[in-house]
Amino acid sequence: MRAYQERYIENIKEIDALRNIFTHAHASFPEWQESRIRARERMRLLKEENLALLFDNLFPALDCLHEAGEEELSSLAEFAEALMDGSTNLDCGIYILIHDALLSLARFHRDVDGTIRELYKLGMGLYYQNRSVIGVENETANSLRFQDEMAFTEAGSYIRFFEEFGNDETKGYIIRSLANIAVSTKNTRKRIATSARVLEIVQDKAYRACAPSLPWDRFLRMTYQQMSSNRHIMSKGDLSKEELSEVLFACQVVFQPEADNDKPNVRWLWPYYEMEYSCGFVDLKTTLLRMEKLISRAKFDEYDPSGLYANVQLPIYYGKLMAENPELQKKPRHVYFLREAYQKMMRTLLTYPVEALNDYLMYYVNLVVTDYLEIEGVASYREVTACLMQRYTGEQYVTSCLVGEAASLICRAIISEDAHFFDDIPFIKECPEEEKEKRLMDYARDCGIYHDFGLLKLNMSRFLWMRTMFEQEERIYQLHTLCASEDLRERPSTAHFADIALGHHRWYNGSGGYPESYERNRSPYRQMTDVIALSDALCGYYEGDIKEAAEKVQKLSHKQFSPMAAASLSDEALLKELEALMQKGPSSIYREIYDSIHGITL
Repeated sequence: MRAYQERYIENIKEIDALRNIFTHAHASFPEWQESRIRARERMRLLKEENLALLFDNLFPALDCLHEAGEEELSSLAEFAEALMDGSTNLDCGIYILIHDALLSLARFHRDVDGTIRELYKLGMGLYYQNRSVIGVENETANSLRFQDEMAFTEAGSYIRFFEEFGNDETKGYIIRSLANIAVSTKNTRKRIATSARVLEIVQDKAYRACAPSLPWDRFLRMTYQQMSSNRHIMSKGDLSKEELSEVLFACQVVFQPEADNDKPNVRWLWPYYEMEYSCGFVDLKTTLLRMEKLISRAKFDEYDPSGLYANVQLPIYYGKLMAENPELQKKPRHVYFLREAYQKMMRTLLTYPVEALNDYLMYYVNLVVTDYLEIEGVASYREVTACLMQRYTGEQYVTSCLVGEAASLICRAIISEDAHFFDDIPFIKECPEEEKEKRLMDYARDCGIYHDFGLLKLNMSRFLWMRTMFEQEERIYQLHTLCASEDLRERPSTAHFADIALGHHRWYNGSGGYPESYERNRSPYRQMTDVIALSDALCGYYEGDIKEAAEKVQKLSHKQFSPMAAASLSDEALLKELEALMQKGPSSIYREIYDSIHGITL
C-alpha cells in the first residue's frame, strides 16, 4: 500500500478508539474528563488529515485510473481490502468507491474476468454498507438494498458461460455472486429459488469438473445455510410444498448435527429448534423452555459468536415470542425470565471489550434497538437505549446532551414571554404552573438526547468524526429520522420523543430538509421540534462567538427555523447563558456520564 493509504487506515482506527467514551473510564474523573477533551480535539485533527489524504491522493488517483499501472491498481485493491473485511469494516464507503472505479476500468478495457470480480466486490461492499438499514422498511431502504442485488445478479448471470472461462477464480466469483442474490433480495420466493438453483449447480459433477480447484463443499454448506435462513417464514402458510421441502431439508442438513452434539453451538442449535416450532413439530411451551435453557446456560461474558447469540439474539427473540403471544405477558414466570434475560443481555453489551468493538457487534445492537419488548416488569426502552447510546455512540451522545441543554435554556426564555407557547403538548398543558418550567426544561434536555437516536441503529455516528459522507451514505444517514421515529413511537417510555426525532431536520416552512413525511402542523410536539432543530443548528454554528452563531440562525427565521424560537436569541441574558454553556462545551456534561458509566458497568 501507499504511505497515504496506511496513514488513512491508522487514522480511522485511532478515531474508532477515541470515539468510545468508555476508554480510560477506570481513571479518576479529572483525568478521564481531560482525556475526553483531548480525544475530541484529536478526532477533529484526524478528520482534517483524512480529508486531505483523500483529496490530495485517492481522488486524483481514481480520476487518472486509466493511466495507472499494475502497481498502482494493486495498491488500490489492497487498500480497499484493508478497509472492509466483513467484521471491522473500517470504511465501506471508500471500499465501494475504489471497486466502483475498478469496475468502470474493467468495463472500459472489455476485461470480462475483471468485470465479474469487481461486480462481486462492489456487491459485497454495498451489502455490508446496507446492513445499516436492517430493520428499516421504506422506499429508500429498499432501493439501497436493491443495488447490491443488482451487482450480484449481473455477475451471477455469467453462469451461462461458465465453461468458457479459463480462470477458476472468475468461476468462483460467478458462483458466489449467484448465491449472494439470496441474501440481498427481499422476495422470499426468489431467495428460495436462487438457493435451490445454486444447490443444483454446486452438486453438479459437470460444473465441478470445469473448476476442480474451487471449494465446492464449502459452497454447498454455505448455500444450505442460506436456504435454512428462510425457516422463519415457514409458518406463514404461503409457500408451496416444494418450497417448504427445500427449506426443511436445508434445516435438517445444517442444524440436525448440532442437536445431536454433547456441547452444541447455540448459534446453530437454536435455529433447529426454531424450525421445529415454525413447522408445528413442537409447541410454544416446549420452545420457550428450550430457549430458557440455552439463555440460562450462557455466561454474560462469553463474547464469541455463540455467546453473543445466546446472550443477545435469544433474549430478543424470547421477547418477540411474548409480543406475538400477548397471553404470555400476563404470566409472572415469563415476565420474570424476560427481565433477567434482558438484564444479562445488557450486561453483555455494556461490558463487551472496548478493543473488540466491530460491525458484527453493532448488528446485535441494532436487534435490541429494533425489537426490544417494553412491558411492565422489565427495564424501560428509555433506560436501555440511554445506556446503549452512551456506550456505542460515545461523543455523539455528548453532543446530543449539549443540544438538549441549550434547548432547555431556549425553552425557558420562550415561556417567560409566552407561558402557554408549548401547551399543544398535552402533558405540558396539564402540568401545574409552578412545575411547568422545570417539566419543560427536563423534557427539552431529553429531546436533545434522543433527537439523533437513529444514528445508534444505523451505526452512522462514526462518519461524523471520520470524514465527510458520500452521497450514498447521506441517503442512509437521512434515514435516522424515520427509523428513530418508528422505534421511539412504539414504546410508551419514549413515544413523546418520536416527532422530535422525525422532524428536527425538516424546515419550518416545509420547503426543505427531510423527511417530507413530517408534517409540522399535524404534530402536537411541533414547538419542541422547532426548538431542537434550532438548538442543533446553533451548536453546530458555534465557533467561539454565540452572537455570530445566533445571527446565522436568525437569518433563516421563518424559512428553516421557527420565528418565535429564533426571536428568543435576541435576549441578551439568554445569549450569555448559551455562551457560558458553549464555552464549557462537552465538559459540562462529562460528570453525569462518568458517574453513569461506573453505575452501568460495575
